[in-house]
Amino acid sequence: MSIRSQVTGPQPVAPSPQRADHAKDTERRWLGLLVVCLGVMMAFISVTATITSLGSIQQDLHISTHTLVWIPSAYSLAVVSLVMSAGTLGDLIGRRRVFVSGALVFAAGSLGAFLADSPAMLITAQAVMGAGGAAVLPTSLTIVSTTFVDPHERTTAISAWAACSGLGLAAGPLIAGALLEHYSWHSVFLTNLVIGAVAVALTPLVVRESKHPSRRLDPAGIVLGTLALASATYAIIQGGATGYTRTPILISYVVFALSLALFVRVELRHHDPMLDLRLFRSLPFTAVMGVAATTMFGFVGIALLSVLYMQRVTHTGPLGVGVRMLAMFAMFIAVSAIAPRLVRKTGFTALFTIGLALMGAGALLLLTVGPFDTYGAMWPGLLVAGAGSGLLVAPSTAAAVGSVPPLQAGMAASAVNMARQLGNVLGPSVLGTIVTSHFTTSLHERLLNADLPAPAADQIVAGAAHGGSATDLPAPAARIVADAVPRAFTDAMHLSLLIAAISLLTMAVAAVLLVHRRTQHPQM
Repeated sequence: MSIRSQVTGPQPVAPSPQRADHAKDTERRWLGLLVVCLGVMMAFISVTATITSLGSIQQDLHISTHTLVWIPSAYSLAVVSLVMSAGTLGDLIGRRRVFVSGALVFAAGSLGAFLADSPAMLITAQAVMGAGGAAVLPTSLTIVSTTFVDPHERTTAISAWAACSGLGLAAGPLIAGALLEHYSWHSVFLTNLVIGAVAVALTPLVVRESKHPSRRLDPAGIVLGTLALASATYAIIQGGATGYTRTPILISYVVFALSLALFVRVELRHHDPMLDLRLFRSLPFTAVMGVAATTMFGFVGIALLSVLYMQRVTHTGPLGVGVRMLAMFAMFIAVSAIAPRLVRKTGFTALFTIGLALMGAGALLLLTVGPFDTYGAMWPGLLVAGAGSGLLVAPSTAAAVGSVPPLQAGMAASAVNMARQLGNVLGPSVLGTIVTSHFTTSLHERLLNADLPAPAADQIVAGAAHGGSATDLPAPAARIVADAVPRAFTDAMHLSLLIAAISLLTMAVAAVLLVHRRTQHPQM
């Protein structure tokens, strides 16, 4: 041994170039996850921030209720219609490229919404934002699922992706409420403009480009799939506002049926289809799509009903609503963080069943909320529903992506996003329609039972349906209305919550029967 080694002891071993490169690669992957999650947050902040701002928008632009429905719905229609096509485009020309393009389009739509001075301009801007969201959502998920190849790391990364969607949903009402306290509704849309700009700037620095190595264009499938989704979504949204038996709605359903039939025929014959329908031969894969759709049906539906109750019955302000909804959204984020560890221990079947059962239980707990109760009666149901949804969003996404061969990860990501967005549309449309129709019927009956003349009852019901108040009524009639409106709305909310609970619990039974403990590649 040399004198130098005796004096100084063993010299530290320099890290190998391979180890250093691996550390840099790991750091870049997680930084890339953070950046794409910004895009996801942007897409979900828009949903709840817009809903929170509707009252101010309606008051400022003097929009009818029929037109007001289309402000958030234009966004949903664009996302649902284009999400599969955008996922395919990402496979073809590059997921990072489509993600950045989607973020740019979203930011442009946000700027248009900020500058909007008419209902038509605002609805158009929302549709542009939806087109951007349709590009951001599937490509961000595919980037995550292809960047993290280790199954455990992938589930953790997808959970972070899903938690950011919950963070966006939670942040939307808080941001909108805080801004509406001091500024006009236009300011709400500046938030996504800033987030979009940051995502566009950072993505090229930390996210690697990736493509499907052999994907080919399927123009007929893209056109027919988009037409089928757009016509069905339009019929659901517009039918909820005007009635499902009107001629335009019936025509939309015919267009949907024809385009869907042609889509199935084309996709089964195409050598490289936009959506490989053979994936649905696997009952677990099909069940996971059902779980994803039902989760968002219940999650968004329960959230919307709770927001409407606080706005119309307890007359809580926008910021107060956002703070109170944290019971649901914060629990969703917290449980999403531990979902990856839970799924390793229990498997998908148990987690899906428990999650859906908890969401159903949360909806049933909200049935105990009365027309004159305080927030203390609401938060347990919101907490339980949030916990259940936290067990579902990330694992259902991981199960869908993990149940297909690696080269079909992008297709699976687009499919599960499509299912989730369909649930996102169906929840507000179906449950909201039930609330609206049952509320007016129940209120009319209560007013007549209180011996109000029928013409006066009709006028009051029409005003209440549009968010009017009883301030201009004589004192005796005002007291009757002040008692009847909360009771009627609570009755309508209970009916919708019961339907949501039944849907969630039915899907929980299906999960037990159809989802395997560990997903495997389906037999093709």
